[in-house]
Parts: sequence; structure tokens; C-alpha cells
Amino acid sequence: MAGIFSSAPIGSNVPDDATLLAQRQTELGNGINNVFDVAEPAPGIALAPAERVPRQKFGVVGAFPLGLKDLDALVYPSATRTQKEALVEGIQFFTTPHLAVEGAGPIANQQMCLGCHLSSAEATPNSRVVRDVSNVSRAARSTPTNFKFTALDPATGGGRPADNLDAINNTGRTAAFTTFGDYNPAQNIFDPLDGVARGGLSPRLGGFVQHTRFSLPECLPERIPTIAEDPNLPNIDPVTKLSSLGFRRGVVEFAGPPYIGRGLMEAIPSNDIRRFEDEGSDSQSIASSLNNAGIFACTGDCITGKTNTIPTPSGTAISAGSAFTGGVGRFGLRANGAEILQFVAGGLQGEVGFTSILNRNEPTDSPTNVGRPGCVDPYPNTLESHLSVPLSERNFLRMTAPPEFGDTLLAVLNNPTRSRSPQSPEGQVKRGAELFGIDLVAFSNRMIPGRFPAGGDSRDPNAINRTDSMVSCASCHIPVQRTGQSPAATTRDGAIVAQHLSYKWAPIFSDLLLHNVPQIDAERWASLPRDPLVVNRKYQPTLSREQGASTAVGRSFATFDIPRNLAGDVFSNVQGTAFGDEFRTAPLMGLGRMGAPFLHDARVYLSRLTVNSNPAGTVFTNSEVTNAPLVVRTLDDAIRAAIELHDLPAPDNSRTPNVPGAGCPVPPGGAVGNISYGSSPADVICPPYNSEVSRTHRSDAKEVIRRYRSLSPADQQAMIEFLKEL
Repeated sequence: MAGIFSSAPIGSNVPDDATLLAQRQTELGNGINNVFDVAEPAPGIALAPAERVPRQKFGVVGAFPLGLKDLDALVYPSATRTQKEALVEGIQFFTTPHLAVEGAGPIANQQMCLGCHLSSAEATPNSRVVRDVSNVSRAARSTPTNFKFTALDPATGGGRPADNLDAINNTGRTAAFTTFGDYNPAQNIFDPLDGVARGGLSPRLGGFVQHTRFSLPECLPERIPTIAEDPNLPNIDPVTKLSSLGFRRGVVEFAGPPYIGRGLMEAIPSNDIRRFEDEGSDSQSIASSLNNAGIFACTGDCITGKTNTIPTPSGTAISAGSAFTGGVGRFGLRANGAEILQFVAGGLQGEVGFTSILNRNEPTDSPTNVGRPGCVDPYPNTLESHLSVPLSERNFLRMTAPPEFGDTLLAVLNNPTRSRSPQSPEGQVKRGAELFGIDLVAFSNRMIPGRFPAGGDSRDPNAINRTDSMVSCASCHIPVQRTGQSPAATTRDGAIVAQHLSYKWAPIFSDLLLHNVPQIDAERWASLPRDPLVVNRKYQPTLSREQGASTAVGRSFATFDIPRNLAGDVFSNVQGTAFGDEFRTAPLMGLGRMGAPFLHDARVYLSRLTVNSNPAGTVFTNSEVTNAPLVVRTLDDAIRAAIELHDLPAPDNSRTPNVPGAGCPVPPGGAVGNISYGSSPADVICPPYNSEVSRTHRSDAKEVIRRYRSLSPADQQAMIEFLKEL
């Protein structure tokens, strides 16, 4: 194989590429029978709690590039030195900046994988949150992105990276990456504009990722193709935004997630994920004392869910080593990947610009740099990375463990039935967990070593309180999943990772299913995301004890308004059975230890660079106020905002306060730049509960969020206190 590589491919090549290619072919089998279709544990196999890294140690690492000594803060505590040494190549590649002379780029978005995981460097003062950067950090965001500047720079003909804190007169600042393409809703076809025939006219316009940080200075950042140069988009209808060919442009940002517990997720039995499906009905609704079925005409919690079924790869692709398994999706925004390696390879090639046997193609070049002097790949038509790099990185991500729970939750779990004062920290966390829908005895039995009775406990195996799930967040954010035999167990990787991942009770807090998200057509159908909008909001008193909360009460802040539409019609190369209004339930492992930003594009941001100047903002509702101003200045605020964004805002009523920034977040004049919300914008942003727009555009979580919004401020704060313990 040596002849097909660049002059200095990165990686140890230990084991060599031929050996690892054979391993990949074994893993994938014939595409249908493969190691990633995890079987349920056989009767009689005892499960144990997944290990967790001590909380104060979790994520506390040195300066990058990271190495062997840093693994103690990230991987399963019982991992041996030999097992950790097998991960060093992966952690070093993930956290080392790379140059064009090594084969990186030139088409790239970051110099290293860690570039998409730097949020911890912008953490605000808070003893709970990690400040060191590693794979358990998220993509950083300091402001919204202003696409008027990033999509096209008229002075150069290229685009611009979002590297400037000024989001009104400049690009804004984030490490989230931009994706684009053309979508035909009638045929559910996405054309990623990469020149590969998948539907539409398949022009080669540099899709589906906008690359803005090239490894060669001679290259310009890519632009987003204009409507005029896209043959899929002639004669656009001003109402539907569809061209005469049935396509419309989609542009969506994606933010790197915290890579926590991914090896456990990969080992969940496929049938366990399928078991929670109830697409088209809420037939698996769980009893709740807070239910009000009449408001949304649901029989229960209104939640439905489905798996994303990934197509089986071809035998040719399996033989070449460029295939990824089909079956039940688990990873990614829309569960569009059934195995971790798909995303390792995507980052290696799509973000940093290294080719390998997993993906031999350079990222799609755009018209921006074609023929540009000096912008030439120094290693064309060669492989720039040995397989040892992505496969070691896969094991590093598999071995990244969840953090230990907070001390207060641990105290509750050590005696889950004891009553506690509602005002005490333990009382708040216990109440919050119960409101979330957790059976604390079942959760304790599965999370605390030695607590599970030898003969079983006859409780819900997922630790859901099926007698009264209350708010019922646990219907989607399933607290506990069991694992079967790890897919790694039958390969050489088994000796490294399998003992830590197989036959465990894991605190995933996700069903890994797809659910409908809130939609606002004006935002979803726009050819570019909404321009940043500044809204002056007055900070409202809450029961938060977070640093900075009480001192901010009554002050006004120039917030960047958080858009409330989540739907978007941009897909990766593997769409599967997903639609643009469906997201996979996000796992919550480590939420309280790693902090904001939250959501798929990091739109709920909390950055020390802008917390005092232009924080994120929206509105919130509880039993005392409707659509009160919410300024994101603390972790509590960020969690409150992320919960609110699970659905469109409530309609205004007599409890809507008369203070700056309150009320349904309708932009002045009902429009922002290129987006108009029509003649009655409040009816599409905060639709009345009995309206048709509410029926079709609110999310699967509409009843769950209605229950949450009916809670007292104390009960909402209790839920936030619980979530911070994860």
C-alpha cells in the first residue's frame, strides 16, 4: 500500500493499514450482519454501573496537544496503562494542530479536531464548569453568525470565517461550521452541491460544507454559492421559496458536541432503541399527574419517535474500506450514523482535510479557489493518513467516560427514599429528578455499585417513573440504557475497550430516537439564516444561586435574540429516513460539568467574551409569568433557555410582564433582514395552542414543555439544579 500514500502520511501505521483494513471488513461483515447491530444481553448476564470519572477530575487536562498523562481525566478509571497507551495516537492527533506540509487541507475548517471543541476556554466564572479544552468540550460560540459577511465577501469573491466578535457590522464569532445545499420537499431529495448525482442537477459548487480556514494562505475562504449560480434554483416563488424545479436553498450551522459516553451509546442493543418507537402516535405515553390532554388533543404526552434507518453499504465500498455500517442510527444530529468511526472520518477529511482509506476524496473544491495561484494541494491523489490515526481516535472517543454525578445527587442516590427539606440542596435535586420523571430507587440501583438486588428490583429498567412521570422529560431523555456486548469485543480493539463498555447500566439520558422539533416556516425556508437581532431585555429575578444572577437583576442587556425555529433541510451524505424537522434526542451526560453552549448549532451560548456586552436572550414562562425576558448570563439561564427552545414560545396572556424584552419575541415590524414573518407574526412564532399552526409546527415536546411552563419558579429551579448534577 505504500505507493498510494503521500510522502509523509501521518500516523504510526501500527497496526499497518492492511491489517486495519481487514479489521474494518470483518466489522462490517456483509453490510447486514455486522458487529454494530448489537444484540440484547443473554438471560442471566449481570449488568454493572458504567464507571464514571471523579467529577472534579473530569476534563481537567493540560495544554494541547494532549497525551498519556491527560487520559486520567477523561477515560474509565479502571483502564490499564496498556489500554491508555493504545489511545495516545488518537488523543494526540485530535489535539495537535496540523499543517499543509503534513497533508492537512488545503480545504479545511480547522487545524485540528480540537478546533471544534474549544468552548471551555470561554467558560464564565463558575466552579462547576471545566475550563480546560478537550474532546469533552463543545464548539465555542461568542455571538450569532452574520451570514451577510460570512456567505460572501464582495471584495474577494470568497467567504469569511466567523472570527470577529462584532456580529452586527462583521461576521460574529463561532467554531460551529456552516453546511448548505438544495432541498426538494416534494421528493425529500437533498442535493449537497458536491457534483455527485443524488437528485437535482448536482452542480459542483463546493457543498455541503463551507470551508473557511484553509491550511494554505494563498487560498480564500469559500463562499456559499449564490442563488444565481445554482442551476437547481431558477424562478424562485416568493411565497414558497421553491424554484421551478422544486428546490430551495438550505443553510444550517452545526456545532461539535461533547464526546462523552459515545462507546456506551455504540453498545446499546439495537432492539432496545427500536422498542421506544411509536411514530405517528403517542402510544407509549407514560402516566403524569400534570397531564392536560385537552390542550393539544393528544391521548397522552404527545411524544412520538422513530429510529433513523441508515442504508446498508455496498459490497464494493466495504471491500475498499470506505463504507460505514447501516442499520439503527445513534450518532449525529439526526442519528445519521450507526457507528462512531463515521464521524471520526468526517472530521479527519471534512474539517481538517486529511484523506485516508476511509475517505480517499479531498473535500469538494468550490469555484472560489479553482485556478487560484498557490492554492494547490501539495499531495493530490494520495492518502495522507494511515488508518492507525482514525482507529486510535475511535477508541479514544469510545473510552471517554461520563463524569461522576454531583455530590448532591450522589447523596440523594445513596438514600433515595428519605424525605428532605424542599429548600435544602438535596431536597431541590430530589424534587427536580422526580419532576424530570425519574424513579430514583431504580436509578440508584443501576448507578450505585452494589445496589442492584441479586433477584432484580421489579422496577422500570430505564429508571422512568411509570406511575407518575410528572413533566416527563424522561420520556425522551431516557435516564438509563443498558449495553450489550460492545462492537469492539470481537476485534483487536476488544482488549482495549470492551470490558469498560459491555453489559453496563449507562446514564445516557437519551432514547436516540428522532422527534419533531419546533418550526417557523419563514426561518426554515430562508436562503440564509436570520440576521443577528439585538433586543434590549431586563434581567428578571429567579431563584438561581449562580454567580452573577442576583447582581444582574433589573439591569438591561443588549441581547442577541435566539431564533426559535430548529427545523432545517440540510443533511449529511447519509440522510437515512430523517426529515428536516426531526432531531435525535441529545444525550445529557456531563451537562452540568461542561456547561453551555447548547443546541445543535450552539445558539444558546454563554461566553466570557460577551456575557457583559451581548449575551444571548429569549423569553421564558412559568406559573407566574408568560414570556418574561430571559438573559443568558449564568449556567442556570442557559439551561432554562435550552429547555424553552424545545418548543415555540407560549402565546402571550395577562401574565406577560410589561418590561423591556418581554412578550412573544416578534422582531420589530415583523421582519429581520431577509426574513418576514407575515401579517400576523405572533401567530407563527407563539401560536395559540388551539390553532392549526400550533398543531403542525409545535414540537413533539409541546405537552412536556406546557407542563414545565405550568410549574412554579421553585419547581423549575429544582429541575435545573438536578440537571446541573449530571
